[in-house]
Amino acid sequence: MIRVLMLACLAPLFAAVPAAGPALAQEACTTWTAQMQEDEGGPVLTASACAIGRSDAFLSLTCFDGNVDVRHDLSAGAERSPDLDEVTDVAFTIDGATQTLSMAYQAMDGRHAAGVPVSSPLLALLRSGESLSIVDVAGQYPRHEFSLAGSAAAIGTLLAGCR
Repeated sequence: MIRVLMLACLAPLFAAVPAAGPALAQEACTTWTAQMQEDEGGPVLTASACAIGRSDAFLSLTCFDGNVDVRHDLSAGAERSPDLDEVTDVAFTIDGATQTLSMAYQAMDGRHAAGVPVSSPLLALLRSGESLSIVDVAGQYPRHEFSLAGSAAAIGTLLAGCR
């Protein structure tokens, strides 16, 4: 009887735990990190964060031979899927400053991608401000908002290891 009463009293506490898990995971992925992530060629240093409210929409940066590969799931939450050969102009806006980048859809991972040099104004922009807005110029996909918490350190770590 005591065991049944204890379980009945604790049940509301256990019911609250799963709801807290995703919220904590979402909050954790919105802070930028630089860590090794698996790629088709093996582990690669990646600076990344997920969009606020969309843990399935990542912005990730990797570096190879002095160039930074910028990848984003532009179509996360969209009503349409990208065309296989799609290239679209994407606006990255922070505090009223915008950099536009032509990004090509990559079917392998379902993200749009483009390369920029390590000296790109886009990388400087991503290391400043408090929040980032990403949207395609044509308006075919939803706007994604990102926190820039930790971006300066994560991108700095990425660039320091870029060869």
